[in-house]
Amino acid sequence: MSRTLGYLLLTIGAAAAGTCPLSFVGDVRQFVVEQENGKNRRTVPAVERAMTAEKFYHYYSYSSHTGFEEQQTSIMFLYRDLNHPDELSFFWIHGIDEGAKRGQSQGSARVNGLITGVPSGTKIAQRDDDSGEWDWTSSTTPGVLTHKGPHLGGKWTFDQNTDGGAVNGLPVDEKWELKIEAEFIKGINKWFFYFGDGSAPQQLDPKEPVYLHPVVTTVDLGVAPYPDVAGPQTFCTLVTSTHKGDELAIRFKWGDGTPDTVVKKKEGELACAEHVFCGPVSDSCGGTVPRQVRVVV
Repeated sequence: MSRTLGYLLLTIGAAAAGTCPLSFVGDVRQFVVEQENGKNRRTVPAVERAMTAEKFYHYYSYSSHTGFEEQQTSIMFLYRDLNHPDELSFFWIHGIDEGAKRGQSQGSARVNGLITGVPSGTKIAQRDDDSGEWDWTSSTTPGVLTHKGPHLGGKWTFDQNTDGGAVNGLPVDEKWELKIEAEFIKGINKWFFYFGDGSAPQQLDPKEPVYLHPVVTTVDLGVAPYPDVAGPQTFCTLVTSTHKGDELAIRFKWGDGTPDTVVKKKEGELACAEHVFCGPVSDSCGGTVPRQVRVVV
């Protein structure tokens, strides 16, 4: 079944008793990552924090410090700055800084990379470490950097720290597709894509390219679109509360006669729920077309 992103019409009334007022961001976009022939396909949201991509990269000691880093592992993820939610970034990081996690030490490593299909307007947000390792290129061979051109290239050599980089300026509601190719020459033996909903990262086949694109849907004033065919839709909302620490019950009211879905999350976490609607109005499943999907506390 295909997965369609639903957007939320937020109808938050009075705050729950004993808590501070709550607010929600209901326009969390979804993205598809997959390899050849749909292998390792996942549809999930980006990592989201209330800081710039550069600040989240937390570059010092010739290394990134996002908290996702692992020894002998290459990781990728999309990132949204909640202070500027239409600004989308892409991170690609290899290895871990010495001392960042107890018991982990990154040995000598070499990685070549190539990203094609980069949308116009994309900019390099962070180099780890310099333009000799992460820059623009006209070559379609991983590891060859010409410092001009439409593609992104990486040629990384590192030891006891990370290498990698990040770009920002990716459009959030336009069609584009990145093709990411890697050559793990030495010191890196695992490749993962990380997600913003807290689910387990997707392990990737290092011998195959990775394809990454947004789920683009037309939304009118936040009303969730009804699916043309029966199938799962994923709805997400970010809990942003000044009453930190409490676990809140986020209720998704589907409006089609089926029971509500309750997801328990804390402030700063992403609450996601998947729902299979009955199908189009003309079918015989007995449901009614939901005009709205509501989220309440």
